[in-house]
Amino acid sequence: MSSNKKESFKHWYLSHLLANPIIFITIVLLTCILIAINMMSLVIVGKIVDLAISWNGNINEGLSLLNNNILIILILFLIRFILSSVIVSSNSWLAWNANKRIKNEFFEQIQNKPMTFHDTVRTGEVVSLTNIDVGQIVEFINPGLRVFMNIIISLFFSAFFFLSVLNAPLLFICLIPFLIAYILTFIRFNRNMAPVSEGFMRKYGIMSTAVQENINASKLIRAYAEESYEREKFHKHILDLKQTWHKRLILQARYFPSLILLGAISFLGLFGVFLIIIYGNLTIGAIVSFDGFLLFLLYNTYDLPFAVTLYNGALAGARRIYTMQNKEEGEETRKRNIELSEVRGQIVFENVSFQYPSSIRPVLKNISFTVTPGQTIAIIGPTGSGKSSLTQLLLRLYEYEGTIKIDGINIKDISLESLRKSIGRIEQDIYLFPRTIRENIAFGLRNATQLEIENAAKLAQAEEFILNDLPKGYETYVGEGGSQLSGGQKQRIALARTFLTNPHVLILDDSTSSVDSKTEEEIVKAINNVRQGRTMFIITHRLSTIRESDCVMVIKGAEIVAKGHHSELIYTSPDYRRIFGKNADLPPMREIKSGGTS
Repeated sequence: MSSNKKESFKHWYLSHLLANPIIFITIVLLTCILIAINMMSLVIVGKIVDLAISWNGNINEGLSLLNNNILIILILFLIRFILSSVIVSSNSWLAWNANKRIKNEFFEQIQNKPMTFHDTVRTGEVVSLTNIDVGQIVEFINPGLRVFMNIIISLFFSAFFFLSVLNAPLLFICLIPFLIAYILTFIRFNRNMAPVSEGFMRKYGIMSTAVQENINASKLIRAYAEESYEREKFHKHILDLKQTWHKRLILQARYFPSLILLGAISFLGLFGVFLIIIYGNLTIGAIVSFDGFLLFLLYNTYDLPFAVTLYNGALAGARRIYTMQNKEEGEETRKRNIELSEVRGQIVFENVSFQYPSSIRPVLKNISFTVTPGQTIAIIGPTGSGKSSLTQLLLRLYEYEGTIKIDGINIKDISLESLRKSIGRIEQDIYLFPRTIRENIAFGLRNATQLEIENAAKLAQAEEFILNDLPKGYETYVGEGGSQLSGGQKQRIALARTFLTNPHVLILDDSTSSVDSKTEEEIVKAINNVRQGRTMFIITHRLSTIRESDCVMVIKGAEIVAKGHHSELIYTSPDYRRIFGKNADLPPMREIKSGGTS
């Protein structure tokens, strides 16, 4: 990561940590008051010890002084209890809001990423970032941040109390070497823990990815009887994670700032006694107060390794989230004010070229054609020729070179939501959400009525199997990715989902490939019913569908090699004839006239 990225990362991290500055400053101020109360309580305890030592035998006077000091301590502890409750609640509120804000921001960033990002990122890693890495940031805010505040503020307040209230400059001077050693130990521990925590978070993400992939490919793994291999691979991920976890534990075990404080307590206690005996300018109560502070610091020190681990985990998680968010720019890089309304469906491609980042050659090269409103265009060609990529560019799922227009407007000037709401696309690989049939059909039109949903299902020839074959009809849960439905059923649900949104431009990407001939005929009838007045692109190799199209485009080698009606291409295009040569008796070739269709 470059230096600019590092600075941006620090700014991003602090912006979320201090997103509610009033609450944060309030917590800091209340913690200062709390630490001051703790130190005042220790000072009063020291005074009580001095009173007990210098008691003159007057019971009434002694009880009066003792009761006054105990009353003050009780009041201070009551205030301390209230402040502690407020600080804990505020810290929890701060952590919860950070959790909500970061997750919302991260989800929005991921939603806005282009398809080139989603084609390369691993789903399990994104899930791990959303849950584990964000969780680390939240855990540092509460309780880790509270531990740091207690120690840091205590160290700053100690000088004032030791020099002004306890009037023990010699003890404080003797304490300085111990404090320096304490701070250096903390810095060294933090420096050693940082890479271990980052490695732990990275390996946790790898493990989460392995779980996600195993669940998604459960049928494939069982089909090839590779369960034992997957278990062994996952076991290796667990062992790798365990080793990193052990490194964290070993580092925590080697961190002994408590021994430094115990040494300070012993040494300063003996040195204080020496000052009392030799010089008499220090009281036993002051030593008790002094050691009481060190014990308070010692108590917080036991939580410090845990807090440092949380801090480094949060730092590593924030760095990983920030890196993922900035991996690629989002789709909407500039403001687009044009909203489509009453789309006619004229489509124009002008010298459009496209290449996937992982490809060594263009998928599409200098593609140009015009589709008039209401036309049905069949797109055919060999596998990998760029048929699906061409239709994906119309939705601006990928960036490209050249110009694509809809109704004379460059689609790069149209808001993405408006553009995609006007175009319906059904892919060969159908994805259904793990929800009910009704929710899947209504996905693109959330306020659709039950009647509208049923009409869309009828139009897609899906109502019969929904009512007769599914136990709960439209309320049937379809499983992850529609796993409880057949391929043909999923495609008809996808058709119903698209028909419900009533798009002006319709793209069917081999959408009848998984259905039997009878169902295909019914779906073709449904498509014929909805395509009236709509511009349609159909990617298919079914001759019956191609014959009914107004125009056929043959794509080969990233270019359009033939274009025209079936009745023309069957005589004039060798590439077109080659596609159907094995399944049909072809008429003899005609000589292509000069200036013919290409």
